[in-house]
Amino acid sequence: MLRDTVVNPPNGQRPEQIIIFFHGYGSSGASMANHVGNLLSSELPHTRIYCPDGPIKLGEDQHGNTYHSWFQVDDMLDNPDCDIIAGRARQAAVDIQKYIDDVIKREGMTEDRVIIAGFSQGGTMAFYAGLLRDTEVAGVYSLSGGALDRLGTPTSKPPVALLAGENENQGYSGHPMAKATHAQLEQQGFRTDCVVLPNQGHSITPESMRLLGQLTRFLTPDTPRPPATASVQNKQNQRIKPPGF
Repeated sequence: MLRDTVVNPPNGQRPEQIIIFFHGYGSSGASMANHVGNLLSSELPHTRIYCPDGPIKLGEDQHGNTYHSWFQVDDMLDNPDCDIIAGRARQAAVDIQKYIDDVIKREGMTEDRVIIAGFSQGGTMAFYAGLLRDTEVAGVYSLSGGALDRLGTPTSKPPVALLAGENENQGYSGHPMAKATHAQLEQQGFRTDCVVLPNQGHSITPESMRLLGQLTRFLTPDTPRPPATASVQNKQNQRIKPPGF
């Protein structure tokens, strides 16, 4: 089972929802818990955040901090191959599903209270894991994920938010990839939105985490929303519309 670092609700109470956040290449769960946890603490005071380490250990510094990857990419760091990466991400998602199942069991929550999120390589894994699950989670948030348009056939259709920085122009994980994937998801009937963050590069910023907070509150409200009518449901199937998106 994957090792993780957990950020508990700052109010000390039982969480009302959970976020599972996957780190990027060369980072760690502990790093995400510190950075993402700090940015989200005021946005989501009733949320527990799980930040696992990728299964491939890349190294360790003099202080014992470790660095990880979700799948092998060292053979194509300078020239990512989306087709190869998609196959590796699909394989990695198999074990990640077991981790997600374990977290849900630990919390005793239903999947409609779970947001799967990630950044960069972790954004890829959030997307693949969320859409290749047999059962649907509350939502998927992919920030600067790569090879998303190569997923293939999804097995579930959770709401999906795709984000990338305005200064991320590369085709692999920048806003062109987010826009192309968004168009594909809309054609397949997903509730989906795509946001290009102004003046942002390849990074986790306060604004990107504010939007994750907005999305989480919208998709896992304290009071469940009543069932939508057929006409409203048809519109909801096309887009996510949390405030700020």
